[in-house]
Amino acid sequence: MILLLVFAMTMVYGIYPSITGVKAESIINASDTISDSDLGETATHDLDFQTVIATPAGGYIEVAFLSTDWGTIGDDGDIACPGGGTASRQDSNRTARCTYGAGVGAGVKEITIADVTNSATSSTYYLEISNRNSSDVVLEYVTVAVRIIEDILMTATVESTLVFNITGTTTDAVVNGVGCDAVTTATATPFGTLEVNTAKTICQDLYVTTNADDGYIVTVEQDGELTSDSGSNINSFRDAADGTGLTVPEPWGAAPANTLDSYNTYGHMGLTSSDSDLDSFAYNDYYNGGGDAQYVGLDGTDPVVIMHHDGPSDGATQDKGFATVAYTAEIGSLQEAGDYESTLTYICTPTY
Repeated sequence: MILLLVFAMTMVYGIYPSITGVKAESIINASDTISDSDLGETATHDLDFQTVIATPAGGYIEVAFLSTDWGTIGDDGDIACPGGGTASRQDSNRTARCTYGAGVGAGVKEITIADVTNSATSSTYYLEISNRNSSDVVLEYVTVAVRIIEDILMTATVESTLVFNITGTTTDAVVNGVGCDAVTTATATPFGTLEVNTAKTICQDLYVTTNADDGYIVTVEQDGELTSDSGSNINSFRDAADGTGLTVPEPWGAAPANTLDSYNTYGHMGLTSSDSDLDSFAYNDYYNGGGDAQYVGLDGTDPVVIMHHDGPSDGATQDKGFATVAYTAEIGSLQEAGDYESTLTYICTPTY
């Protein structure tokens, strides 16, 4: 009967089965968590598993990289052994070995192997974890598969947006404590008739909606000073010479100096803005912490920053998409009669 059984097994398997030597049980619950699975990258392998058989005195547990596509283990110090095992590299530095002089019991274990370079080719690769005695006999083992893949590039596009609106105000509007004296529109800012030694203020609301990462800046510039048909000027704040204006904000204060034959002192016009955080970004401080409104003058050439935010804005929130700018004019008794006009240009510049 025994001879017939052996013959039958030979017919099935093509070999005689081994009936001597050590039987290899299977290590269970084995996995390899790799820190980076991209091609050619240096990675750390955390191998978790559970031995079923205790490792005897002088025995060892080892992890073998079964393909030469892997990089080698650079140093014994790159191997962290469980249970006080002694780390060493074997097989041309492609195997990590943990040796136990007094043996170690069966159970859950983790071996960490650092600084191993992944294959440069996308494929499935194998590592073998084996538990052996001091005579190199395999007591149990398991093979773990690792897939090395090229990183997946995820992309998305968000279209840039910018909406800049200007609207007029009514006489109920107030900017930095200064009331607005006339009704304006998006395209017209009429002072009307100016009274001697009486400051008059007109205003406009500005709205910016943008998804610009670094926000926006709004500037205003004037094509020249308020000029009459005869060529007379209402100069820029404060009593500035033609083509100049005060660049460091200060309160409106007293009326124009009105000095005879000093034409630039007969009247002046300046602006202030309700954007209260401009000074935090090294721009003009028009707000002065809630004190008197601070004014600057336009020089007819250079743009003046009147509104700013350093991130996306909603076109509604004060200092973050909304501000009101006020223009104030005042004349003395020597200001020449006439109809005066100039053109203002707003420029909104987002930074993406």
